[in-house]
Amino acid sequence: MENPAKILGIVFFVLPMTWVLLAFLKMRKTFSEAQQEEEHEEEHGGRMRRVYDWITIFCCICISISYITFTIFNICQHQSDPLNQISPGAVWVMTTLLAIYFKQKSNGGRGGGSDPNRWPLVLILWWVGYGLLFNSIIILVCLPIRSRLVAFFPPADLLNFIILPLSVILCFSVLLSMSLKGGHDEAKQPLLTKNDSGGGGDFQAYECSGIWSKLTFQWMNQIFDKGRKQKLKLSHLPPISRSETADDSYSLLQESLKRQKTKDFSLTRAIIISIWKSLALNGIFAGVNTLSSYLGPLLITNFVEFLSGKDTKTGNRHGYILAFLFFFAKTVESLSERQWFFGARKIGVRVRAALMASIYNTSLSIKYSTTGNGKIINFLDVDVERIEQFSWYFHRMWLLPFQVSLALLILHINLGGAASIAALMVTVIVMYLYTRSAIAFLFWTSPTFVSVITFSVCFITKTPLTPGAVLSALATFRILQDPIYNLPELVSMIAQTKVSIDRIEEFIKEEIKQSSPSRERNSKKSDITIEIKPGEYGWEIGSNSRKPTIKIDNKIHIRRGEKIAICGSVGSGKSSFICSIMEEIPRMAGARTKMFGSTAYAPQSAWIQNGTIRENVLFGNKMDTGFYDKVMEACALDKDIMSWTDGNMCLVGERGMNVSGGQKQRIQLARAIYSNSDVYLLDDPFSAVDAHTGGHLFKECLMGLLSEKTVVYVTHQLEFLNSSDLILVMKEGKIVQQGKYEDLIKQADGELIRLIAAHEESTRQVTPSKDHGLQVSAKHQVCQIEVKEKPNYGGGRSSENLEGDFGEKTESGRVEWKIYSKFVSIAYKGILIPVILLCHLLFQGLQMGSSYWITWGTEKEGKVSQGKLMTVFILLSLTSSIFIFGRAVLLSTVAIETAQKLFVDMTTCIFRAPISFFDFTPSSRILNRASADQSVVDTDIPFRLGGLIFALVQLLGIILFMCLVVWPIIFLFIIVLAISFYYEAYYISTATELARMVAVRKAPILHHFSESIAGATTIRCFSQETRFFSQNLALIDDYSRITFHNNATMEWLSIRINFLFNIVFFVELIILVTVPKSTIDPSLAGLATTYGLSLNVLQAWVIWNICNVENKMISVERILQFSRLKSEAPAIIEECRPVPEWPMIGTIELDDLHVRYSSDMPMVLKGLSCIFPGKKKIGVVGRTGSGKSTLIQAFFRVVEPSQGRIIIDGMDITQIGLHDLRSRLSIIPQDPSLFQGTVRTNLDPLQEHTDLDIWEALKRCYLGEIVKKDDRLLDAPVAENGENWSVGQRQLVCLARALLKKRRILVLDEATASVDTATDNVIQKTIREETGNCTVISVAHRIATIIDNDLVLVLDEGKVLEYDSPRKLLEDKTTAFSKLVAEFLRQTNNNHQLVFS
Repeated sequence: MENPAKILGIVFFVLPMTWVLLAFLKMRKTFSEAQQEEEHEEEHGGRMRRVYDWITIFCCICISISYITFTIFNICQHQSDPLNQISPGAVWVMTTLLAIYFKQKSNGGRGGGSDPNRWPLVLILWWVGYGLLFNSIIILVCLPIRSRLVAFFPPADLLNFIILPLSVILCFSVLLSMSLKGGHDEAKQPLLTKNDSGGGGDFQAYECSGIWSKLTFQWMNQIFDKGRKQKLKLSHLPPISRSETADDSYSLLQESLKRQKTKDFSLTRAIIISIWKSLALNGIFAGVNTLSSYLGPLLITNFVEFLSGKDTKTGNRHGYILAFLFFFAKTVESLSERQWFFGARKIGVRVRAALMASIYNTSLSIKYSTTGNGKIINFLDVDVERIEQFSWYFHRMWLLPFQVSLALLILHINLGGAASIAALMVTVIVMYLYTRSAIAFLFWTSPTFVSVITFSVCFITKTPLTPGAVLSALATFRILQDPIYNLPELVSMIAQTKVSIDRIEEFIKEEIKQSSPSRERNSKKSDITIEIKPGEYGWEIGSNSRKPTIKIDNKIHIRRGEKIAICGSVGSGKSSFICSIMEEIPRMAGARTKMFGSTAYAPQSAWIQNGTIRENVLFGNKMDTGFYDKVMEACALDKDIMSWTDGNMCLVGERGMNVSGGQKQRIQLARAIYSNSDVYLLDDPFSAVDAHTGGHLFKECLMGLLSEKTVVYVTHQLEFLNSSDLILVMKEGKIVQQGKYEDLIKQADGELIRLIAAHEESTRQVTPSKDHGLQVSAKHQVCQIEVKEKPNYGGGRSSENLEGDFGEKTESGRVEWKIYSKFVSIAYKGILIPVILLCHLLFQGLQMGSSYWITWGTEKEGKVSQGKLMTVFILLSLTSSIFIFGRAVLLSTVAIETAQKLFVDMTTCIFRAPISFFDFTPSSRILNRASADQSVVDTDIPFRLGGLIFALVQLLGIILFMCLVVWPIIFLFIIVLAISFYYEAYYISTATELARMVAVRKAPILHHFSESIAGATTIRCFSQETRFFSQNLALIDDYSRITFHNNATMEWLSIRINFLFNIVFFVELIILVTVPKSTIDPSLAGLATTYGLSLNVLQAWVIWNICNVENKMISVERILQFSRLKSEAPAIIEECRPVPEWPMIGTIELDDLHVRYSSDMPMVLKGLSCIFPGKKKIGVVGRTGSGKSTLIQAFFRVVEPSQGRIIIDGMDITQIGLHDLRSRLSIIPQDPSLFQGTVRTNLDPLQEHTDLDIWEALKRCYLGEIVKKDDRLLDAPVAENGENWSVGQRQLVCLARALLKKRRILVLDEATASVDTATDNVIQKTIREETGNCTVISVAHRIATIIDNDLVLVLDEGKVLEYDSPRKLLEDKTTAFSKLVAEFLRQTNNNHQLVFS
C-alpha cells in the first residue's frame, strides 16, 4: 500500500527537478544575451515589487530550511521514511536557488526575454501546485477520508501545517508582484490617454482593476508609491468611476424623485431606490462578516476540549482541522469587513454627491425661498455629511438583532436555555441604560456585567460549567460589545439622519411648489421687449397681512432700444419693481410680466466673484478682445487695469473685498454690458461713484454701447433722467407718475418736481456767488481731473502674491509631535493623563484575572466551591468596572476641557485678527475650521486617541499573555509587528496628505455655494445656471475623488495587518495542537485562544487608529494655525486707559501720518499733517484711490500708522487699547451691515437704551413711519444681511444706530450714497442738528453733502492737496475743490437747464 505513495513521491521529485535544471540552463543563456541591453527608465512601482519578491524568496528559504530540519530529525529518530521529505525538500532547495539567481540577474535593470522581472513558469507552478494546492489537499481532504486515499498521499504532519501558511504568503506576494507588472505595462502606453485628461496620470484606476486587486486594495499601491516620492496633489489621483460622479449620482436621484407623486414625496425612498443594488451587495458582505465573526466562539468549546485531552481518538488531526477553521473564519471575516466598510463609504460618497448637487440646483432654482442662506449652507456642511455617515450604519439596523440572536444561540448550546434568556434580558437592560444615559463605560464593562449575571444564573440553576463553555461564553460576551455599543449610536444616528433628511426634503419641495413656466423668449425680433401687466407683489409671502410691497395698476410696454428711468424716495419700491420684472419677487395677484430676449442685471449691492477681473467680466462668455477693451474703457476700468500689476488678471477677493465700492460697481456693469444681452436691468449703478465718473458711465455705457439696447435703470442722480425715453416715478410701492421728462416736469404738484426741487436745493448750496469769481456755463472749459480710480490695498498686488493669500496654506509630511503634545497637555496641563492610563491598566488586569479565575475554577469539579468561585469573580468584575468608570469620567472631562480651550483660543484669535486677514480668507474657510474641524475635536479625537491607547494596552496585554502561554510565538510577533510598522510608515505619508486635501477641498464647495446663493438672482438673470451647476459638480467630484481614495487607504492598511495577525493566531493554534498536552495548562491555552480571537480586530484597530488619529490630528493642526494668527493691538491697555469722558472735545491732529497695508506694499497715505478742530464738520473728498478710506481705517486703527501719529484730544491713539478707542467713535459705513434679528437688536444690540430713545432715533432718521407699518414694531424681523430692507433704508438704520450712541466723533463714509436727494437733504439737516457738539468727518461723492461743512480736506495720491473752508477754496478757481464743484454744476446745469428756463 505504500508503493503508490512512494511512486508519487518519485514523480514529484524527478519531473520538477528536471524542469528546474532546464529552466536554469535557459535562463543563463537568456541573461548572457541581454547583458548589453539597458533599461532607461525606472519601473513604476519597482520598490514595492522588490519588497514582494524578497518576501517570496524569504518564504522559499524558510520552507527549504523546514524540510532540511525535519528530514534530519526524522532520520535521527527513525520515525518515518525520509524519502517523503527528501524528494520535495530537494526541489524546494533547487527552486529557492533558481529564484535567488533570477533576482540577482534581473535586479540590475538588465534582463532578457519579453519580461525579465516575471517569475519563471516552473517556479510559479511549483509554488502554487505543490506548496499551496498539494498541502491544502493533504490537510483538508486526505485527513477526513484517509481510509480510502492513504495509498496515494503521504500522511499529514506538522511540516505540512508549517508549509501551508508560508506557501500562502509566498503565492500572495507573487500575485501582488505580478499585478504591479500590469500597472507597469500600462505606464508604457502613450501619454495622451483618457485617464490623463482626468488628472490621474498613468495610474491604474479602481474601475479598471481586477477582482483580486479590489479585494486586497492592490490598486492603491501606485498612489502610495507616488505619495512616498512627492507631495500628493489632486492631479496625482485617478478619476473616480462614473457611478461615483456627482452628475451620475444626481441623475439617478432625480429619476427616483420624478417617479414619485408630489403628495407621496419621500427623499428617503428616492435615495434607497437610486442605490439599492449597491446596498444589497454591501449587505451580503455585512452578513458574511457577522457569520464568520461568530464562528470562533462556536468552535472554542471544541478546541478547549481537545486541549484538555478529552478527544483522544482522532489525535492531533482534529486540532489541525479546528486550527484551520479558525484561520479560515478570521480570513473571511477580515476580507468581508474591509469590503463592507469600503462599500459603505462608496455609497456615502454617491449619496453625498447627489444631495449636494440637488441642494445647489434647488437653491439656484428657488427665487424667493423662506430658507436663509446660513441654513442652506448648514444643509451642505452638516446634514449632507450626516446622511453620508449613515451609510456606515444602514446595515446595522438589521445586523443588531441578527448578532444578538447568534450570540444567544451559542450561549444556548453551551450554557442552556436559562442562561441564554438571562443574557438576553441583561443585554436589553444594558442597551436601555446605555441609550438612556449614554454611560460610555458600559461599553467596556458590558461583557463583565452580562457574564456575571449569566454565570450567576448557571450557579442558581445548577448548570455545570466547563472551561470550554465558559471560554465560549466569554468570547460571545466580548462580541456582544458591538451590538451593545452600536445601539445608542445607531438610534442617535437614525434620529439625526431623519431630521436631516426631513429638512432637506422640505427644502427640495419648495422647488416643486414654485415650479412655473420659464420666462418667454422670442424666436424672432419684436418691437416689444418687456410687457408689464397690472399686478401686486410682496416679499413677505408668509405674512398674515399680505400687504403688497409694490402695486402696478397700468400695463406698460417697453420697446426695443428704449431707456426707462426709475426714480423715487428711499423705500418707494424701485428695487422691488426691478425684481418684479425678473420675477424674483412673489406675485400676489395679476398676470406675469413677460420679457423677451436675453437679459443682464447689475444689482444695487455689487456681486463680485472670487476670481480675476477678466473672469468676472467675461462671466462664462468667450473672449472678444476688441469688444472687451471697449467695454473696459466705457466702464472707466482701463486706467485701473493699467495701474494693477497683473492688469485684468488681477485676483479679486471674496465679495470683491480688495477693490473699492466704485470699482465693484463698474466691474459688474462691465459684466452686464459684455454679455451683449437684449435687455439690461441696472439697479442704481451710479451711487458708488463720483459725479464725473457717473457722467462718464452714463455717456459711454447707457448712451454709447447700449444705445440700441433696452435699458431699465434705477437712479437717484436726477441729472440722468432727461435722456430717458420713459420715467417711472415711484412712491410707497406705486408708480405715481410715468411719462417723458418734458411732460412730467410740467406737473407742478408731481413727485418728480418734489425730487427735482430737493435736488436744486442741494445744488444751490453748492452754487458759488459771483463774488467768488467762479463762472459756470456750457462754454466754460473746466480743467477736469482725470478719471483715475486707483485700487485700494490688494488691488494692485501680483497674482502670485494673491494666490498665496487666497490659497489655503497647509502643512506637509507627518503631523509634528508638538501638535500631539499641545493637544494632550492643553487640559489641566496633562495631569489627568497618567491617572487615566493607570485606571485602564488596572481595569485590563482585573478583567483578564476574572476571566482566568472562572476558567481555572471550572477546570475540575470540586476544585473550588461554586460560592467562592462566583464571589471572587463578581468582586473582580465589579472592581474592574469601578476603574473603567473612573477612566470614562476623567476622559470625558479632559475631552470637554480640551475642546473648549481650543475653540476659545481659535475664536479669540479670529476675532482679534486684523481686517486684512478677512480680506484674503474666505468665510467658508473660517466656518470650515469652526464647524467641521471643531466637530472632530469635540466628538472624535479625544475618544479616538483614548481608544487607541486603551486598545494598544489591551493588545500588548493579549500578546504578553499569549507569549507566556506559547513562548515561541514571541519571535513571530516581533516579525509581524515590524512588518506592521513598516506598512504604517509606508502608508502614513500618502494618507496624511490625502486627509489634508479632504479638509482643504471642502472649503471651495462651501465658498462656491455661498457665493452662488448670494448672486443667485444675477446668475438666473444671465441664464448661467447650467454653467454654475457644472462648476459645482466639478468641485463635488474633486472632493469625492479625494475622500474615495482617502477611505481606500484605511482599508489597504487594515487588510494587510489583519492578514499578518491572522497568520500569528494560526501559528499559535498549530503550536498548541502540536505540543504535548501535559506541557500546557488547558485553561491558560483556552484563555489565550479566546483572546486571540479578537487579536486581528484589535491589532487592526490599533494600527488603523494610529493612522486615523494622525489624519484627525490635522484638524487640531488647522485649528492651531488659526490660534496663532497675528493679532491686532491689545483691546485694553490698563496703564494707558483714557478717562470715561474722553474724547470731550473731539479735536483730531494728524502728525506726519504715513500708512501702508503691509511692509511689501507702497505707502497709501504719505505724510498727512493737519488738525480737525473739535465740534467741527470736516468733509473729505478726492478721487477713488486718493486715500479717503485708508484715512478712515487709520482713525479706527484697522491699519496701523507706519510713521507719524493720530492724536485725539491730546492722546496718541496708538498708545491706548483698541476697545477704548473704537468704543468712543462711531461710523456709518458705505456698505451698511444689518444682522438677522429684530429692529431693536440691530439698533441697540447691547440693550443700553430705552424704547423711547430708540423711537426718537428712528424718527430723526425718518424711519419711524416705516417701522410702524409692521404691527410688531421694534420686534419686526430683520432678515439675514437686512435683505428685507432696501439699501437706502439699511443706511438709515446704521445712521440711527450711530445717533443712538451719541459719540463725540462721528465718521460718515458715503453714508447716504443710496438715498434720494430729498432724503439726503433731510438727513444732512438732522446730522447738523443732532451732532452740534460732535466732530463729524464726512466722506462723500455728493458735493452738496459736504459743501456746508466747516472745513474740506482734498486728498490726492495719499497727500493733502488742499485743506480749508469751502468758501475759501471756492474763491480760488484754480483749486482742485473748485474744479470738482464746477464739474458737478456743469453736469447738473446741462441736464436741468430745461427745468428753470
